[in-house]
Amino acid sequence: MALPVLKFAKPTAGVSTSGGVTFAVYAPFGTDPVLSRYPGTTPLKIKDHPLVKALVEVSKRSVHVSALVDLHGDDTWLVEIPAGKPTAMRITSRWKQAMDAPNNLSGFLRHTRAQWPGTALVLAIEGHGAGYLPDLDTSQLTAEGLTGGGTLQWQITDDGATPLLPMGSPLLPKGSPLLPKGSPLLPVNHYPLSTAGLAKALKDGVAGGERIAVIHFNNCFNMSVELLHTVAPYAEFAAGYMNYNFFTAGESYPAAFDKLKQAGSASTQQMALWFAEGNRDLLAVKQHHPTTGGVARLSDLPLVATRVDALAKALVSALRNATTAARPGVVLKVRSALQRAQQYDTGSTFRLDVPDELTDLASLAEAFKTFDVNKIAVQKAANELATALAGFKVYGAKDTPWVDPSQLWDFTGRALAMNILCPDPALRGLWDWRSPYYLQLEPTPVQPQAIAFLKNTAWVEFIIEYHKEVPFRGLLPASIPTYPIFNRKYST
Repeated sequence: MALPVLKFAKPTAGVSTSGGVTFAVYAPFGTDPVLSRYPGTTPLKIKDHPLVKALVEVSKRSVHVSALVDLHGDDTWLVEIPAGKPTAMRITSRWKQAMDAPNNLSGFLRHTRAQWPGTALVLAIEGHGAGYLPDLDTSQLTAEGLTGGGTLQWQITDDGATPLLPMGSPLLPKGSPLLPKGSPLLPVNHYPLSTAGLAKALKDGVAGGERIAVIHFNNCFNMSVELLHTVAPYAEFAAGYMNYNFFTAGESYPAAFDKLKQAGSASTQQMALWFAEGNRDLLAVKQHHPTTGGVARLSDLPLVATRVDALAKALVSALRNATTAARPGVVLKVRSALQRAQQYDTGSTFRLDVPDELTDLASLAEAFKTFDVNKIAVQKAANELATALAGFKVYGAKDTPWVDPSQLWDFTGRALAMNILCPDPALRGLWDWRSPYYLQLEPTPVQPQAIAFLKNTAWVEFIIEYHKEVPFRGLLPASIPTYPIFNRKYST
């Protein structure tokens, strides 16, 4: 049986991937009963889960399959299917794994490589996504640490959690929420792998400088500049979704791999496109599931980071060099540009606008192309960033989402590419729960190291400068957004 192959744009010296393709799927559904039992509400046996059924169909397309699937109230299951031999499927309990631990994913990848060496590895990350997630040593978040040995108290107000010193004064330099000893607000609902943890898992999971052919982030918000930049050294292409995606349990995978089988061979870029386009096509037929998806050549991300840095520095200069009288007007112009940019949903509603805190980077560059303070530097940087982001977007739908038919999600604009976390864009003094970690670039016991994108660009410096006069009111609820599912019952 001839196996289809994937061709790398830049093959790794000494690494052969001519032996076919292995599709590795990492599915941390164990903290979510809805995803575990989809499409119904009754607990499923692992072999009956629709994701596993889809993977059986993938194996029929002459592709090896290795999946680690963690189910709510059940074991973590290793599912292995040799290419073209669906009846040889092996399902083995791995007891209960910590799916948010980097060494769990890296161990799974090493096992998969050992099973089918010499194949091109394609990885799908299922479950929940949130874009940037801090890498935290939660063992440091003790009562002693969070209260500074009893010198600090945390009070819950109508605006969120506000850290107060004993005399009631917020410990917040220059308006940025750099909170002592981290923050007690951490999501406990389906927390995925951190951004840095995912990169470490990929680095440790593939040896000898080998790269993953394609990563498909089949979840929400993970077409994210912070995430893509961090994983860039370990894979050639990535496909992902800027806003919410809809959970479909791998239903589009067989069609994508059928295209590979029919072609016999394809580039890694083409495989990434097939993932994004397959997701688009499946959701479009149903209607009322609007999404926007993209594909990233990950070697392009260092240039994107350089261009973000240039724009951030130009904006910092515009703000700092303004006179005391002129500064409020400059701040308002920055806020206006942020409000014109495409927002992705992070709030408590499905309305896509400020104060949502994930901003599309390409539309943000577009909004600053006409900025008239520090005009030459800002406009040059905005134009160069827009150029660097051209071509990342694959598709964008326009429709009313079934999760809230009162809204219209319109992703048809040309200038879309990927999201970036922009806390408190409306200057309300209410910050995303990740902000205390996002803005903390120096090592702390809670967060030993910030990701390179934040350390090596002026984006954090811009966020702090923009908020200099804004009183801190609180942190928004700590939660990972709910993953909307594919609604089989929705009727037009």
